[in-house]
Amino acid sequence: MNIKHKISTILFAISMVLSSCESIDLDVNKDPNNASPENSDINLLTNGAILNFTSWIGEEDEDNREGFQAGMQVVRMLHMYGPLYENAFEPGDFDDIWRQSYAGHLTDINTIKGIANENGLTHHLGVAQILESYTLTVLVDYFGDVPYSEAFTGADNFNPSVDDDEMVYAKALSLLDEAIANLATSPATSIASTGDLFYFGDIDKWTTLAKTLKLRIYNNTRLVDANALSEINALLADGDLIDSADEDFTVFYGTNSSSPDIRHPQFINNYENTPSGEYMSMYFMNLMVNEFNEPDPRTRYYFYRQTDTYPEADAQGIFDFPCLAESYPTHYTPGVDPFCTSIGGGYWGRIHGDAQGLPSDSDKITTWGTYPIGGKFDDNSFSAVTKTSGMSGAGIQPVLLSSFVYFMRAEAALTLNTTDDAAAMLEAGVRASISKVTSFDNTITSTLAPSTTDIDDYVTEITTTYAAASDNEKLNIIMTQAYIASWGNPIEAYNNYRRTGMPLNIQPTQTSSPGAFIRSFKYPSTSINNNPKISPKANQSVKVFWDISSTNLDF
Repeated sequence: MNIKHKISTILFAISMVLSSCESIDLDVNKDPNNASPENSDINLLTNGAILNFTSWIGEEDEDNREGFQAGMQVVRMLHMYGPLYENAFEPGDFDDIWRQSYAGHLTDINTIKGIANENGLTHHLGVAQILESYTLTVLVDYFGDVPYSEAFTGADNFNPSVDDDEMVYAKALSLLDEAIANLATSPATSIASTGDLFYFGDIDKWTTLAKTLKLRIYNNTRLVDANALSEINALLADGDLIDSADEDFTVFYGTNSSSPDIRHPQFINNYENTPSGEYMSMYFMNLMVNEFNEPDPRTRYYFYRQTDTYPEADAQGIFDFPCLAESYPTHYTPGVDPFCTSIGGGYWGRIHGDAQGLPSDSDKITTWGTYPIGGKFDDNSFSAVTKTSGMSGAGIQPVLLSSFVYFMRAEAALTLNTTDDAAAMLEAGVRASISKVTSFDNTITSTLAPSTTDIDDYVTEITTTYAAASDNEKLNIIMTQAYIASWGNPIEAYNNYRRTGMPLNIQPTQTSSPGAFIRSFKYPSTSINNNPKISPKANQSVKVFWDISSTNLDF
């Protein structure tokens, strides 16, 4: 059975089971609506936590809020409405992130930890700790100080205070160490293969993930942690990091469209629920198409063009083509910064901060392609997408891929002088990313798919340019490739950009004075409105603790 179909079947089955109950063996003399944690089935709870985690990280949001996707928008991977950073996102945009974490899988995990500790179920405990650790780091990455130490005391404290973000990161790191130790034990009962949507009960792969997440933390905090070099070298010496596609940490989706709908949320949003109002970034498309000698081999997998002209011959003036009424921004660099038709070839998107309304162009704009949402490969058919196009939504949510890890190792090698070779890690990252993308849909037979020669030529261009570059230029090459490879993941590129200020020469906002760049997002309205101990931030220029870069991103 195809691995994606297998995962889809399991996901469908778990969804149906968990919609009914998560507890068994209830005492009939007790209120069944208030089942106590000790009566909960640890396997169903763990499956439920995993499923809730996938919904959270995959942004399954029925309210059409921005959520994690805001990270892709501020770094010009997707179009960000503006024109100012201050009004690009509202607190309500992040309500689901907050609710789904604190009232969702983190609550499940807290229960799992209690049951697992009491019954010696160390593998269940280890998996729960890994999911908890990753969740905590992501919440810090987006919001800075967040509740933790007082967050799961139940009725004893409905209004937890926020903890210092550096402390939360430290807790996340300690959880990974505890998880590694717990997974190394031999309990009477381990994680079942059914229900484990990530690694099918393979504890070795969960251990590899935990160690790789430690690398992620140390690389992210390398500017503020004097121990980062020695700790990363220790992980490299141990040799147990994600380095192949079969170890990738991803959420898999299927093609079932009802009861439950298990398709990729972005497929639903862009292939069925049109107009979605979601535009591709002109900067990101231009980077892929025009930055290198030939278009990036991943281009036709990332983007699908619904038309080959821009605007179409029968375009209705500014109704289809709003920028007809605008002039090229004076703070843009001609020939460098794309604006409207400057990229050509049917690549139809918007520039950073364009806040105009939605014209009747939903069946013309460039949309997501095959990777990672399970859409359609761009085979020059230039037709409007439908809910049956391409892979019908059987995509993935890339959380932590081997390519991401190679780029982390390249960055650490160049900036910290670890035992890795930065050039070798860069090449490994590029090749791992291209392989992941081009093999994603094995039904593609189009002659427009890149050949081995095309891929080798692209990689050679990157490595040759790298070899002749200065250290700062080398870091920019690494971070640019990490940026391209992270397509579909809204967190890593946002973190990388704040930490390094790279890619360099990224497109400015449409207005010349967009205000302060978003160094951390506004607290969700659900947290502020319901908890008097959480106050709105003074502004969005408040940095998370690991962001000490002096690079000016306010453009």
